[in-house]
Amino acid sequence: MMGYFQREAARTPEAFTGERLTSSIDGQVQIEHYHRYLFARGFCQGLDVLDVASGEGYGSAQLAQVARSVIGVEYSADTVQSAVANFPRPNLRFTQGDARALPLGDACVDVVVSFETLEHFGEHDAFLSEVRRVLRQGGIFIVSTPDREIYSPAGQPSNPYHVRELGRGEFDTLIRRYFAHVGMLSQRPLIGSALLGDVSSAETPLVFERRGDRFEACAGMPRAPYLIAIASDRPVPVPPHSLFIERGDLDTDRIDLAAAREKAGALAAELAQRSHDLAVATAETRQQTDAADQARADASAAEVLRIAAEARGDALARDLAAVTRSFRTFWRHYWPNFQRHWLGR
Repeated sequence: MMGYFQREAARTPEAFTGERLTSSIDGQVQIEHYHRYLFARGFCQGLDVLDVASGEGYGSAQLAQVARSVIGVEYSADTVQSAVANFPRPNLRFTQGDARALPLGDACVDVVVSFETLEHFGEHDAFLSEVRRVLRQGGIFIVSTPDREIYSPAGQPSNPYHVRELGRGEFDTLIRRYFAHVGMLSQRPLIGSALLGDVSSAETPLVFERRGDRFEACAGMPRAPYLIAIASDRPVPVPPHSLFIERGDLDTDRIDLAAAREKAGALAAELAQRSHDLAVATAETRQQTDAADQARADASAAEVLRIAAEARGDALARDLAAVTRSFRTFWRHYWPNFQRHWLGR
């Protein structure tokens, strides 16, 4: 369990809709889901495992790193095909099926894992009956669900993909109807600091939480939105405290934010300069366009005048030619007769 091991993630993830986690997103929701599978991984060494509502398959693949075999059952046939394509492993297979009617034989697995499944349907007893049916004697069931009182407080919008959420007491009662031994854990994503002893302690962890200008001290995790149960017919081992560390500092956010603001300021200044340059260029272009339009208008007017002048010139030339022809005719033909008859020449 100790040491390094591969983080499983889909090479071609499905789009995230909010119904199930996919590798197309990260952040808090990814941390919550991976932490559950990494915790369950410690209970699967060399065993046959069933992952109910396996989704995209990354969790089943994490369990398959240590398990003898893993079967992922998923309600969506398209998601099953995606999981098969993304996680080819010799000891891992995926199949389409309903959590309330599992497509497996009796007593065929040692561990059943099912995270964030119960709340998606109302037939909880049918699901727990199926879990008992497929588990071998002494098998372990690891299951999580949102705590309705914390996850969906009054006045807040509900998750549209959830059909029936349970409070902590309801969840505990349901699991104990089917299993004699139940260990309960609380899960809450947070930013803070961890103090862990070198020797395991039976004491409940002491938690300090900053709430505005005050600190709250309490035993155990307050306001945890998720519940995880470890159930079996035999006594379950005391679950170890488990931490998931996404990174080791908080200052990165402040430094990155300052750098982002500086970059945004530089980009804004550059954008303002480019906008000014564009406005100047637009004004110059408009002036040039107006001048060109005026030049074209002037040229058009000159052409019209030239054509009109040519037209008038042609008319005058025609009139002059007609007068000249008339004068010549008179001089050659009528003037001699006029002289003989009227002037006696």
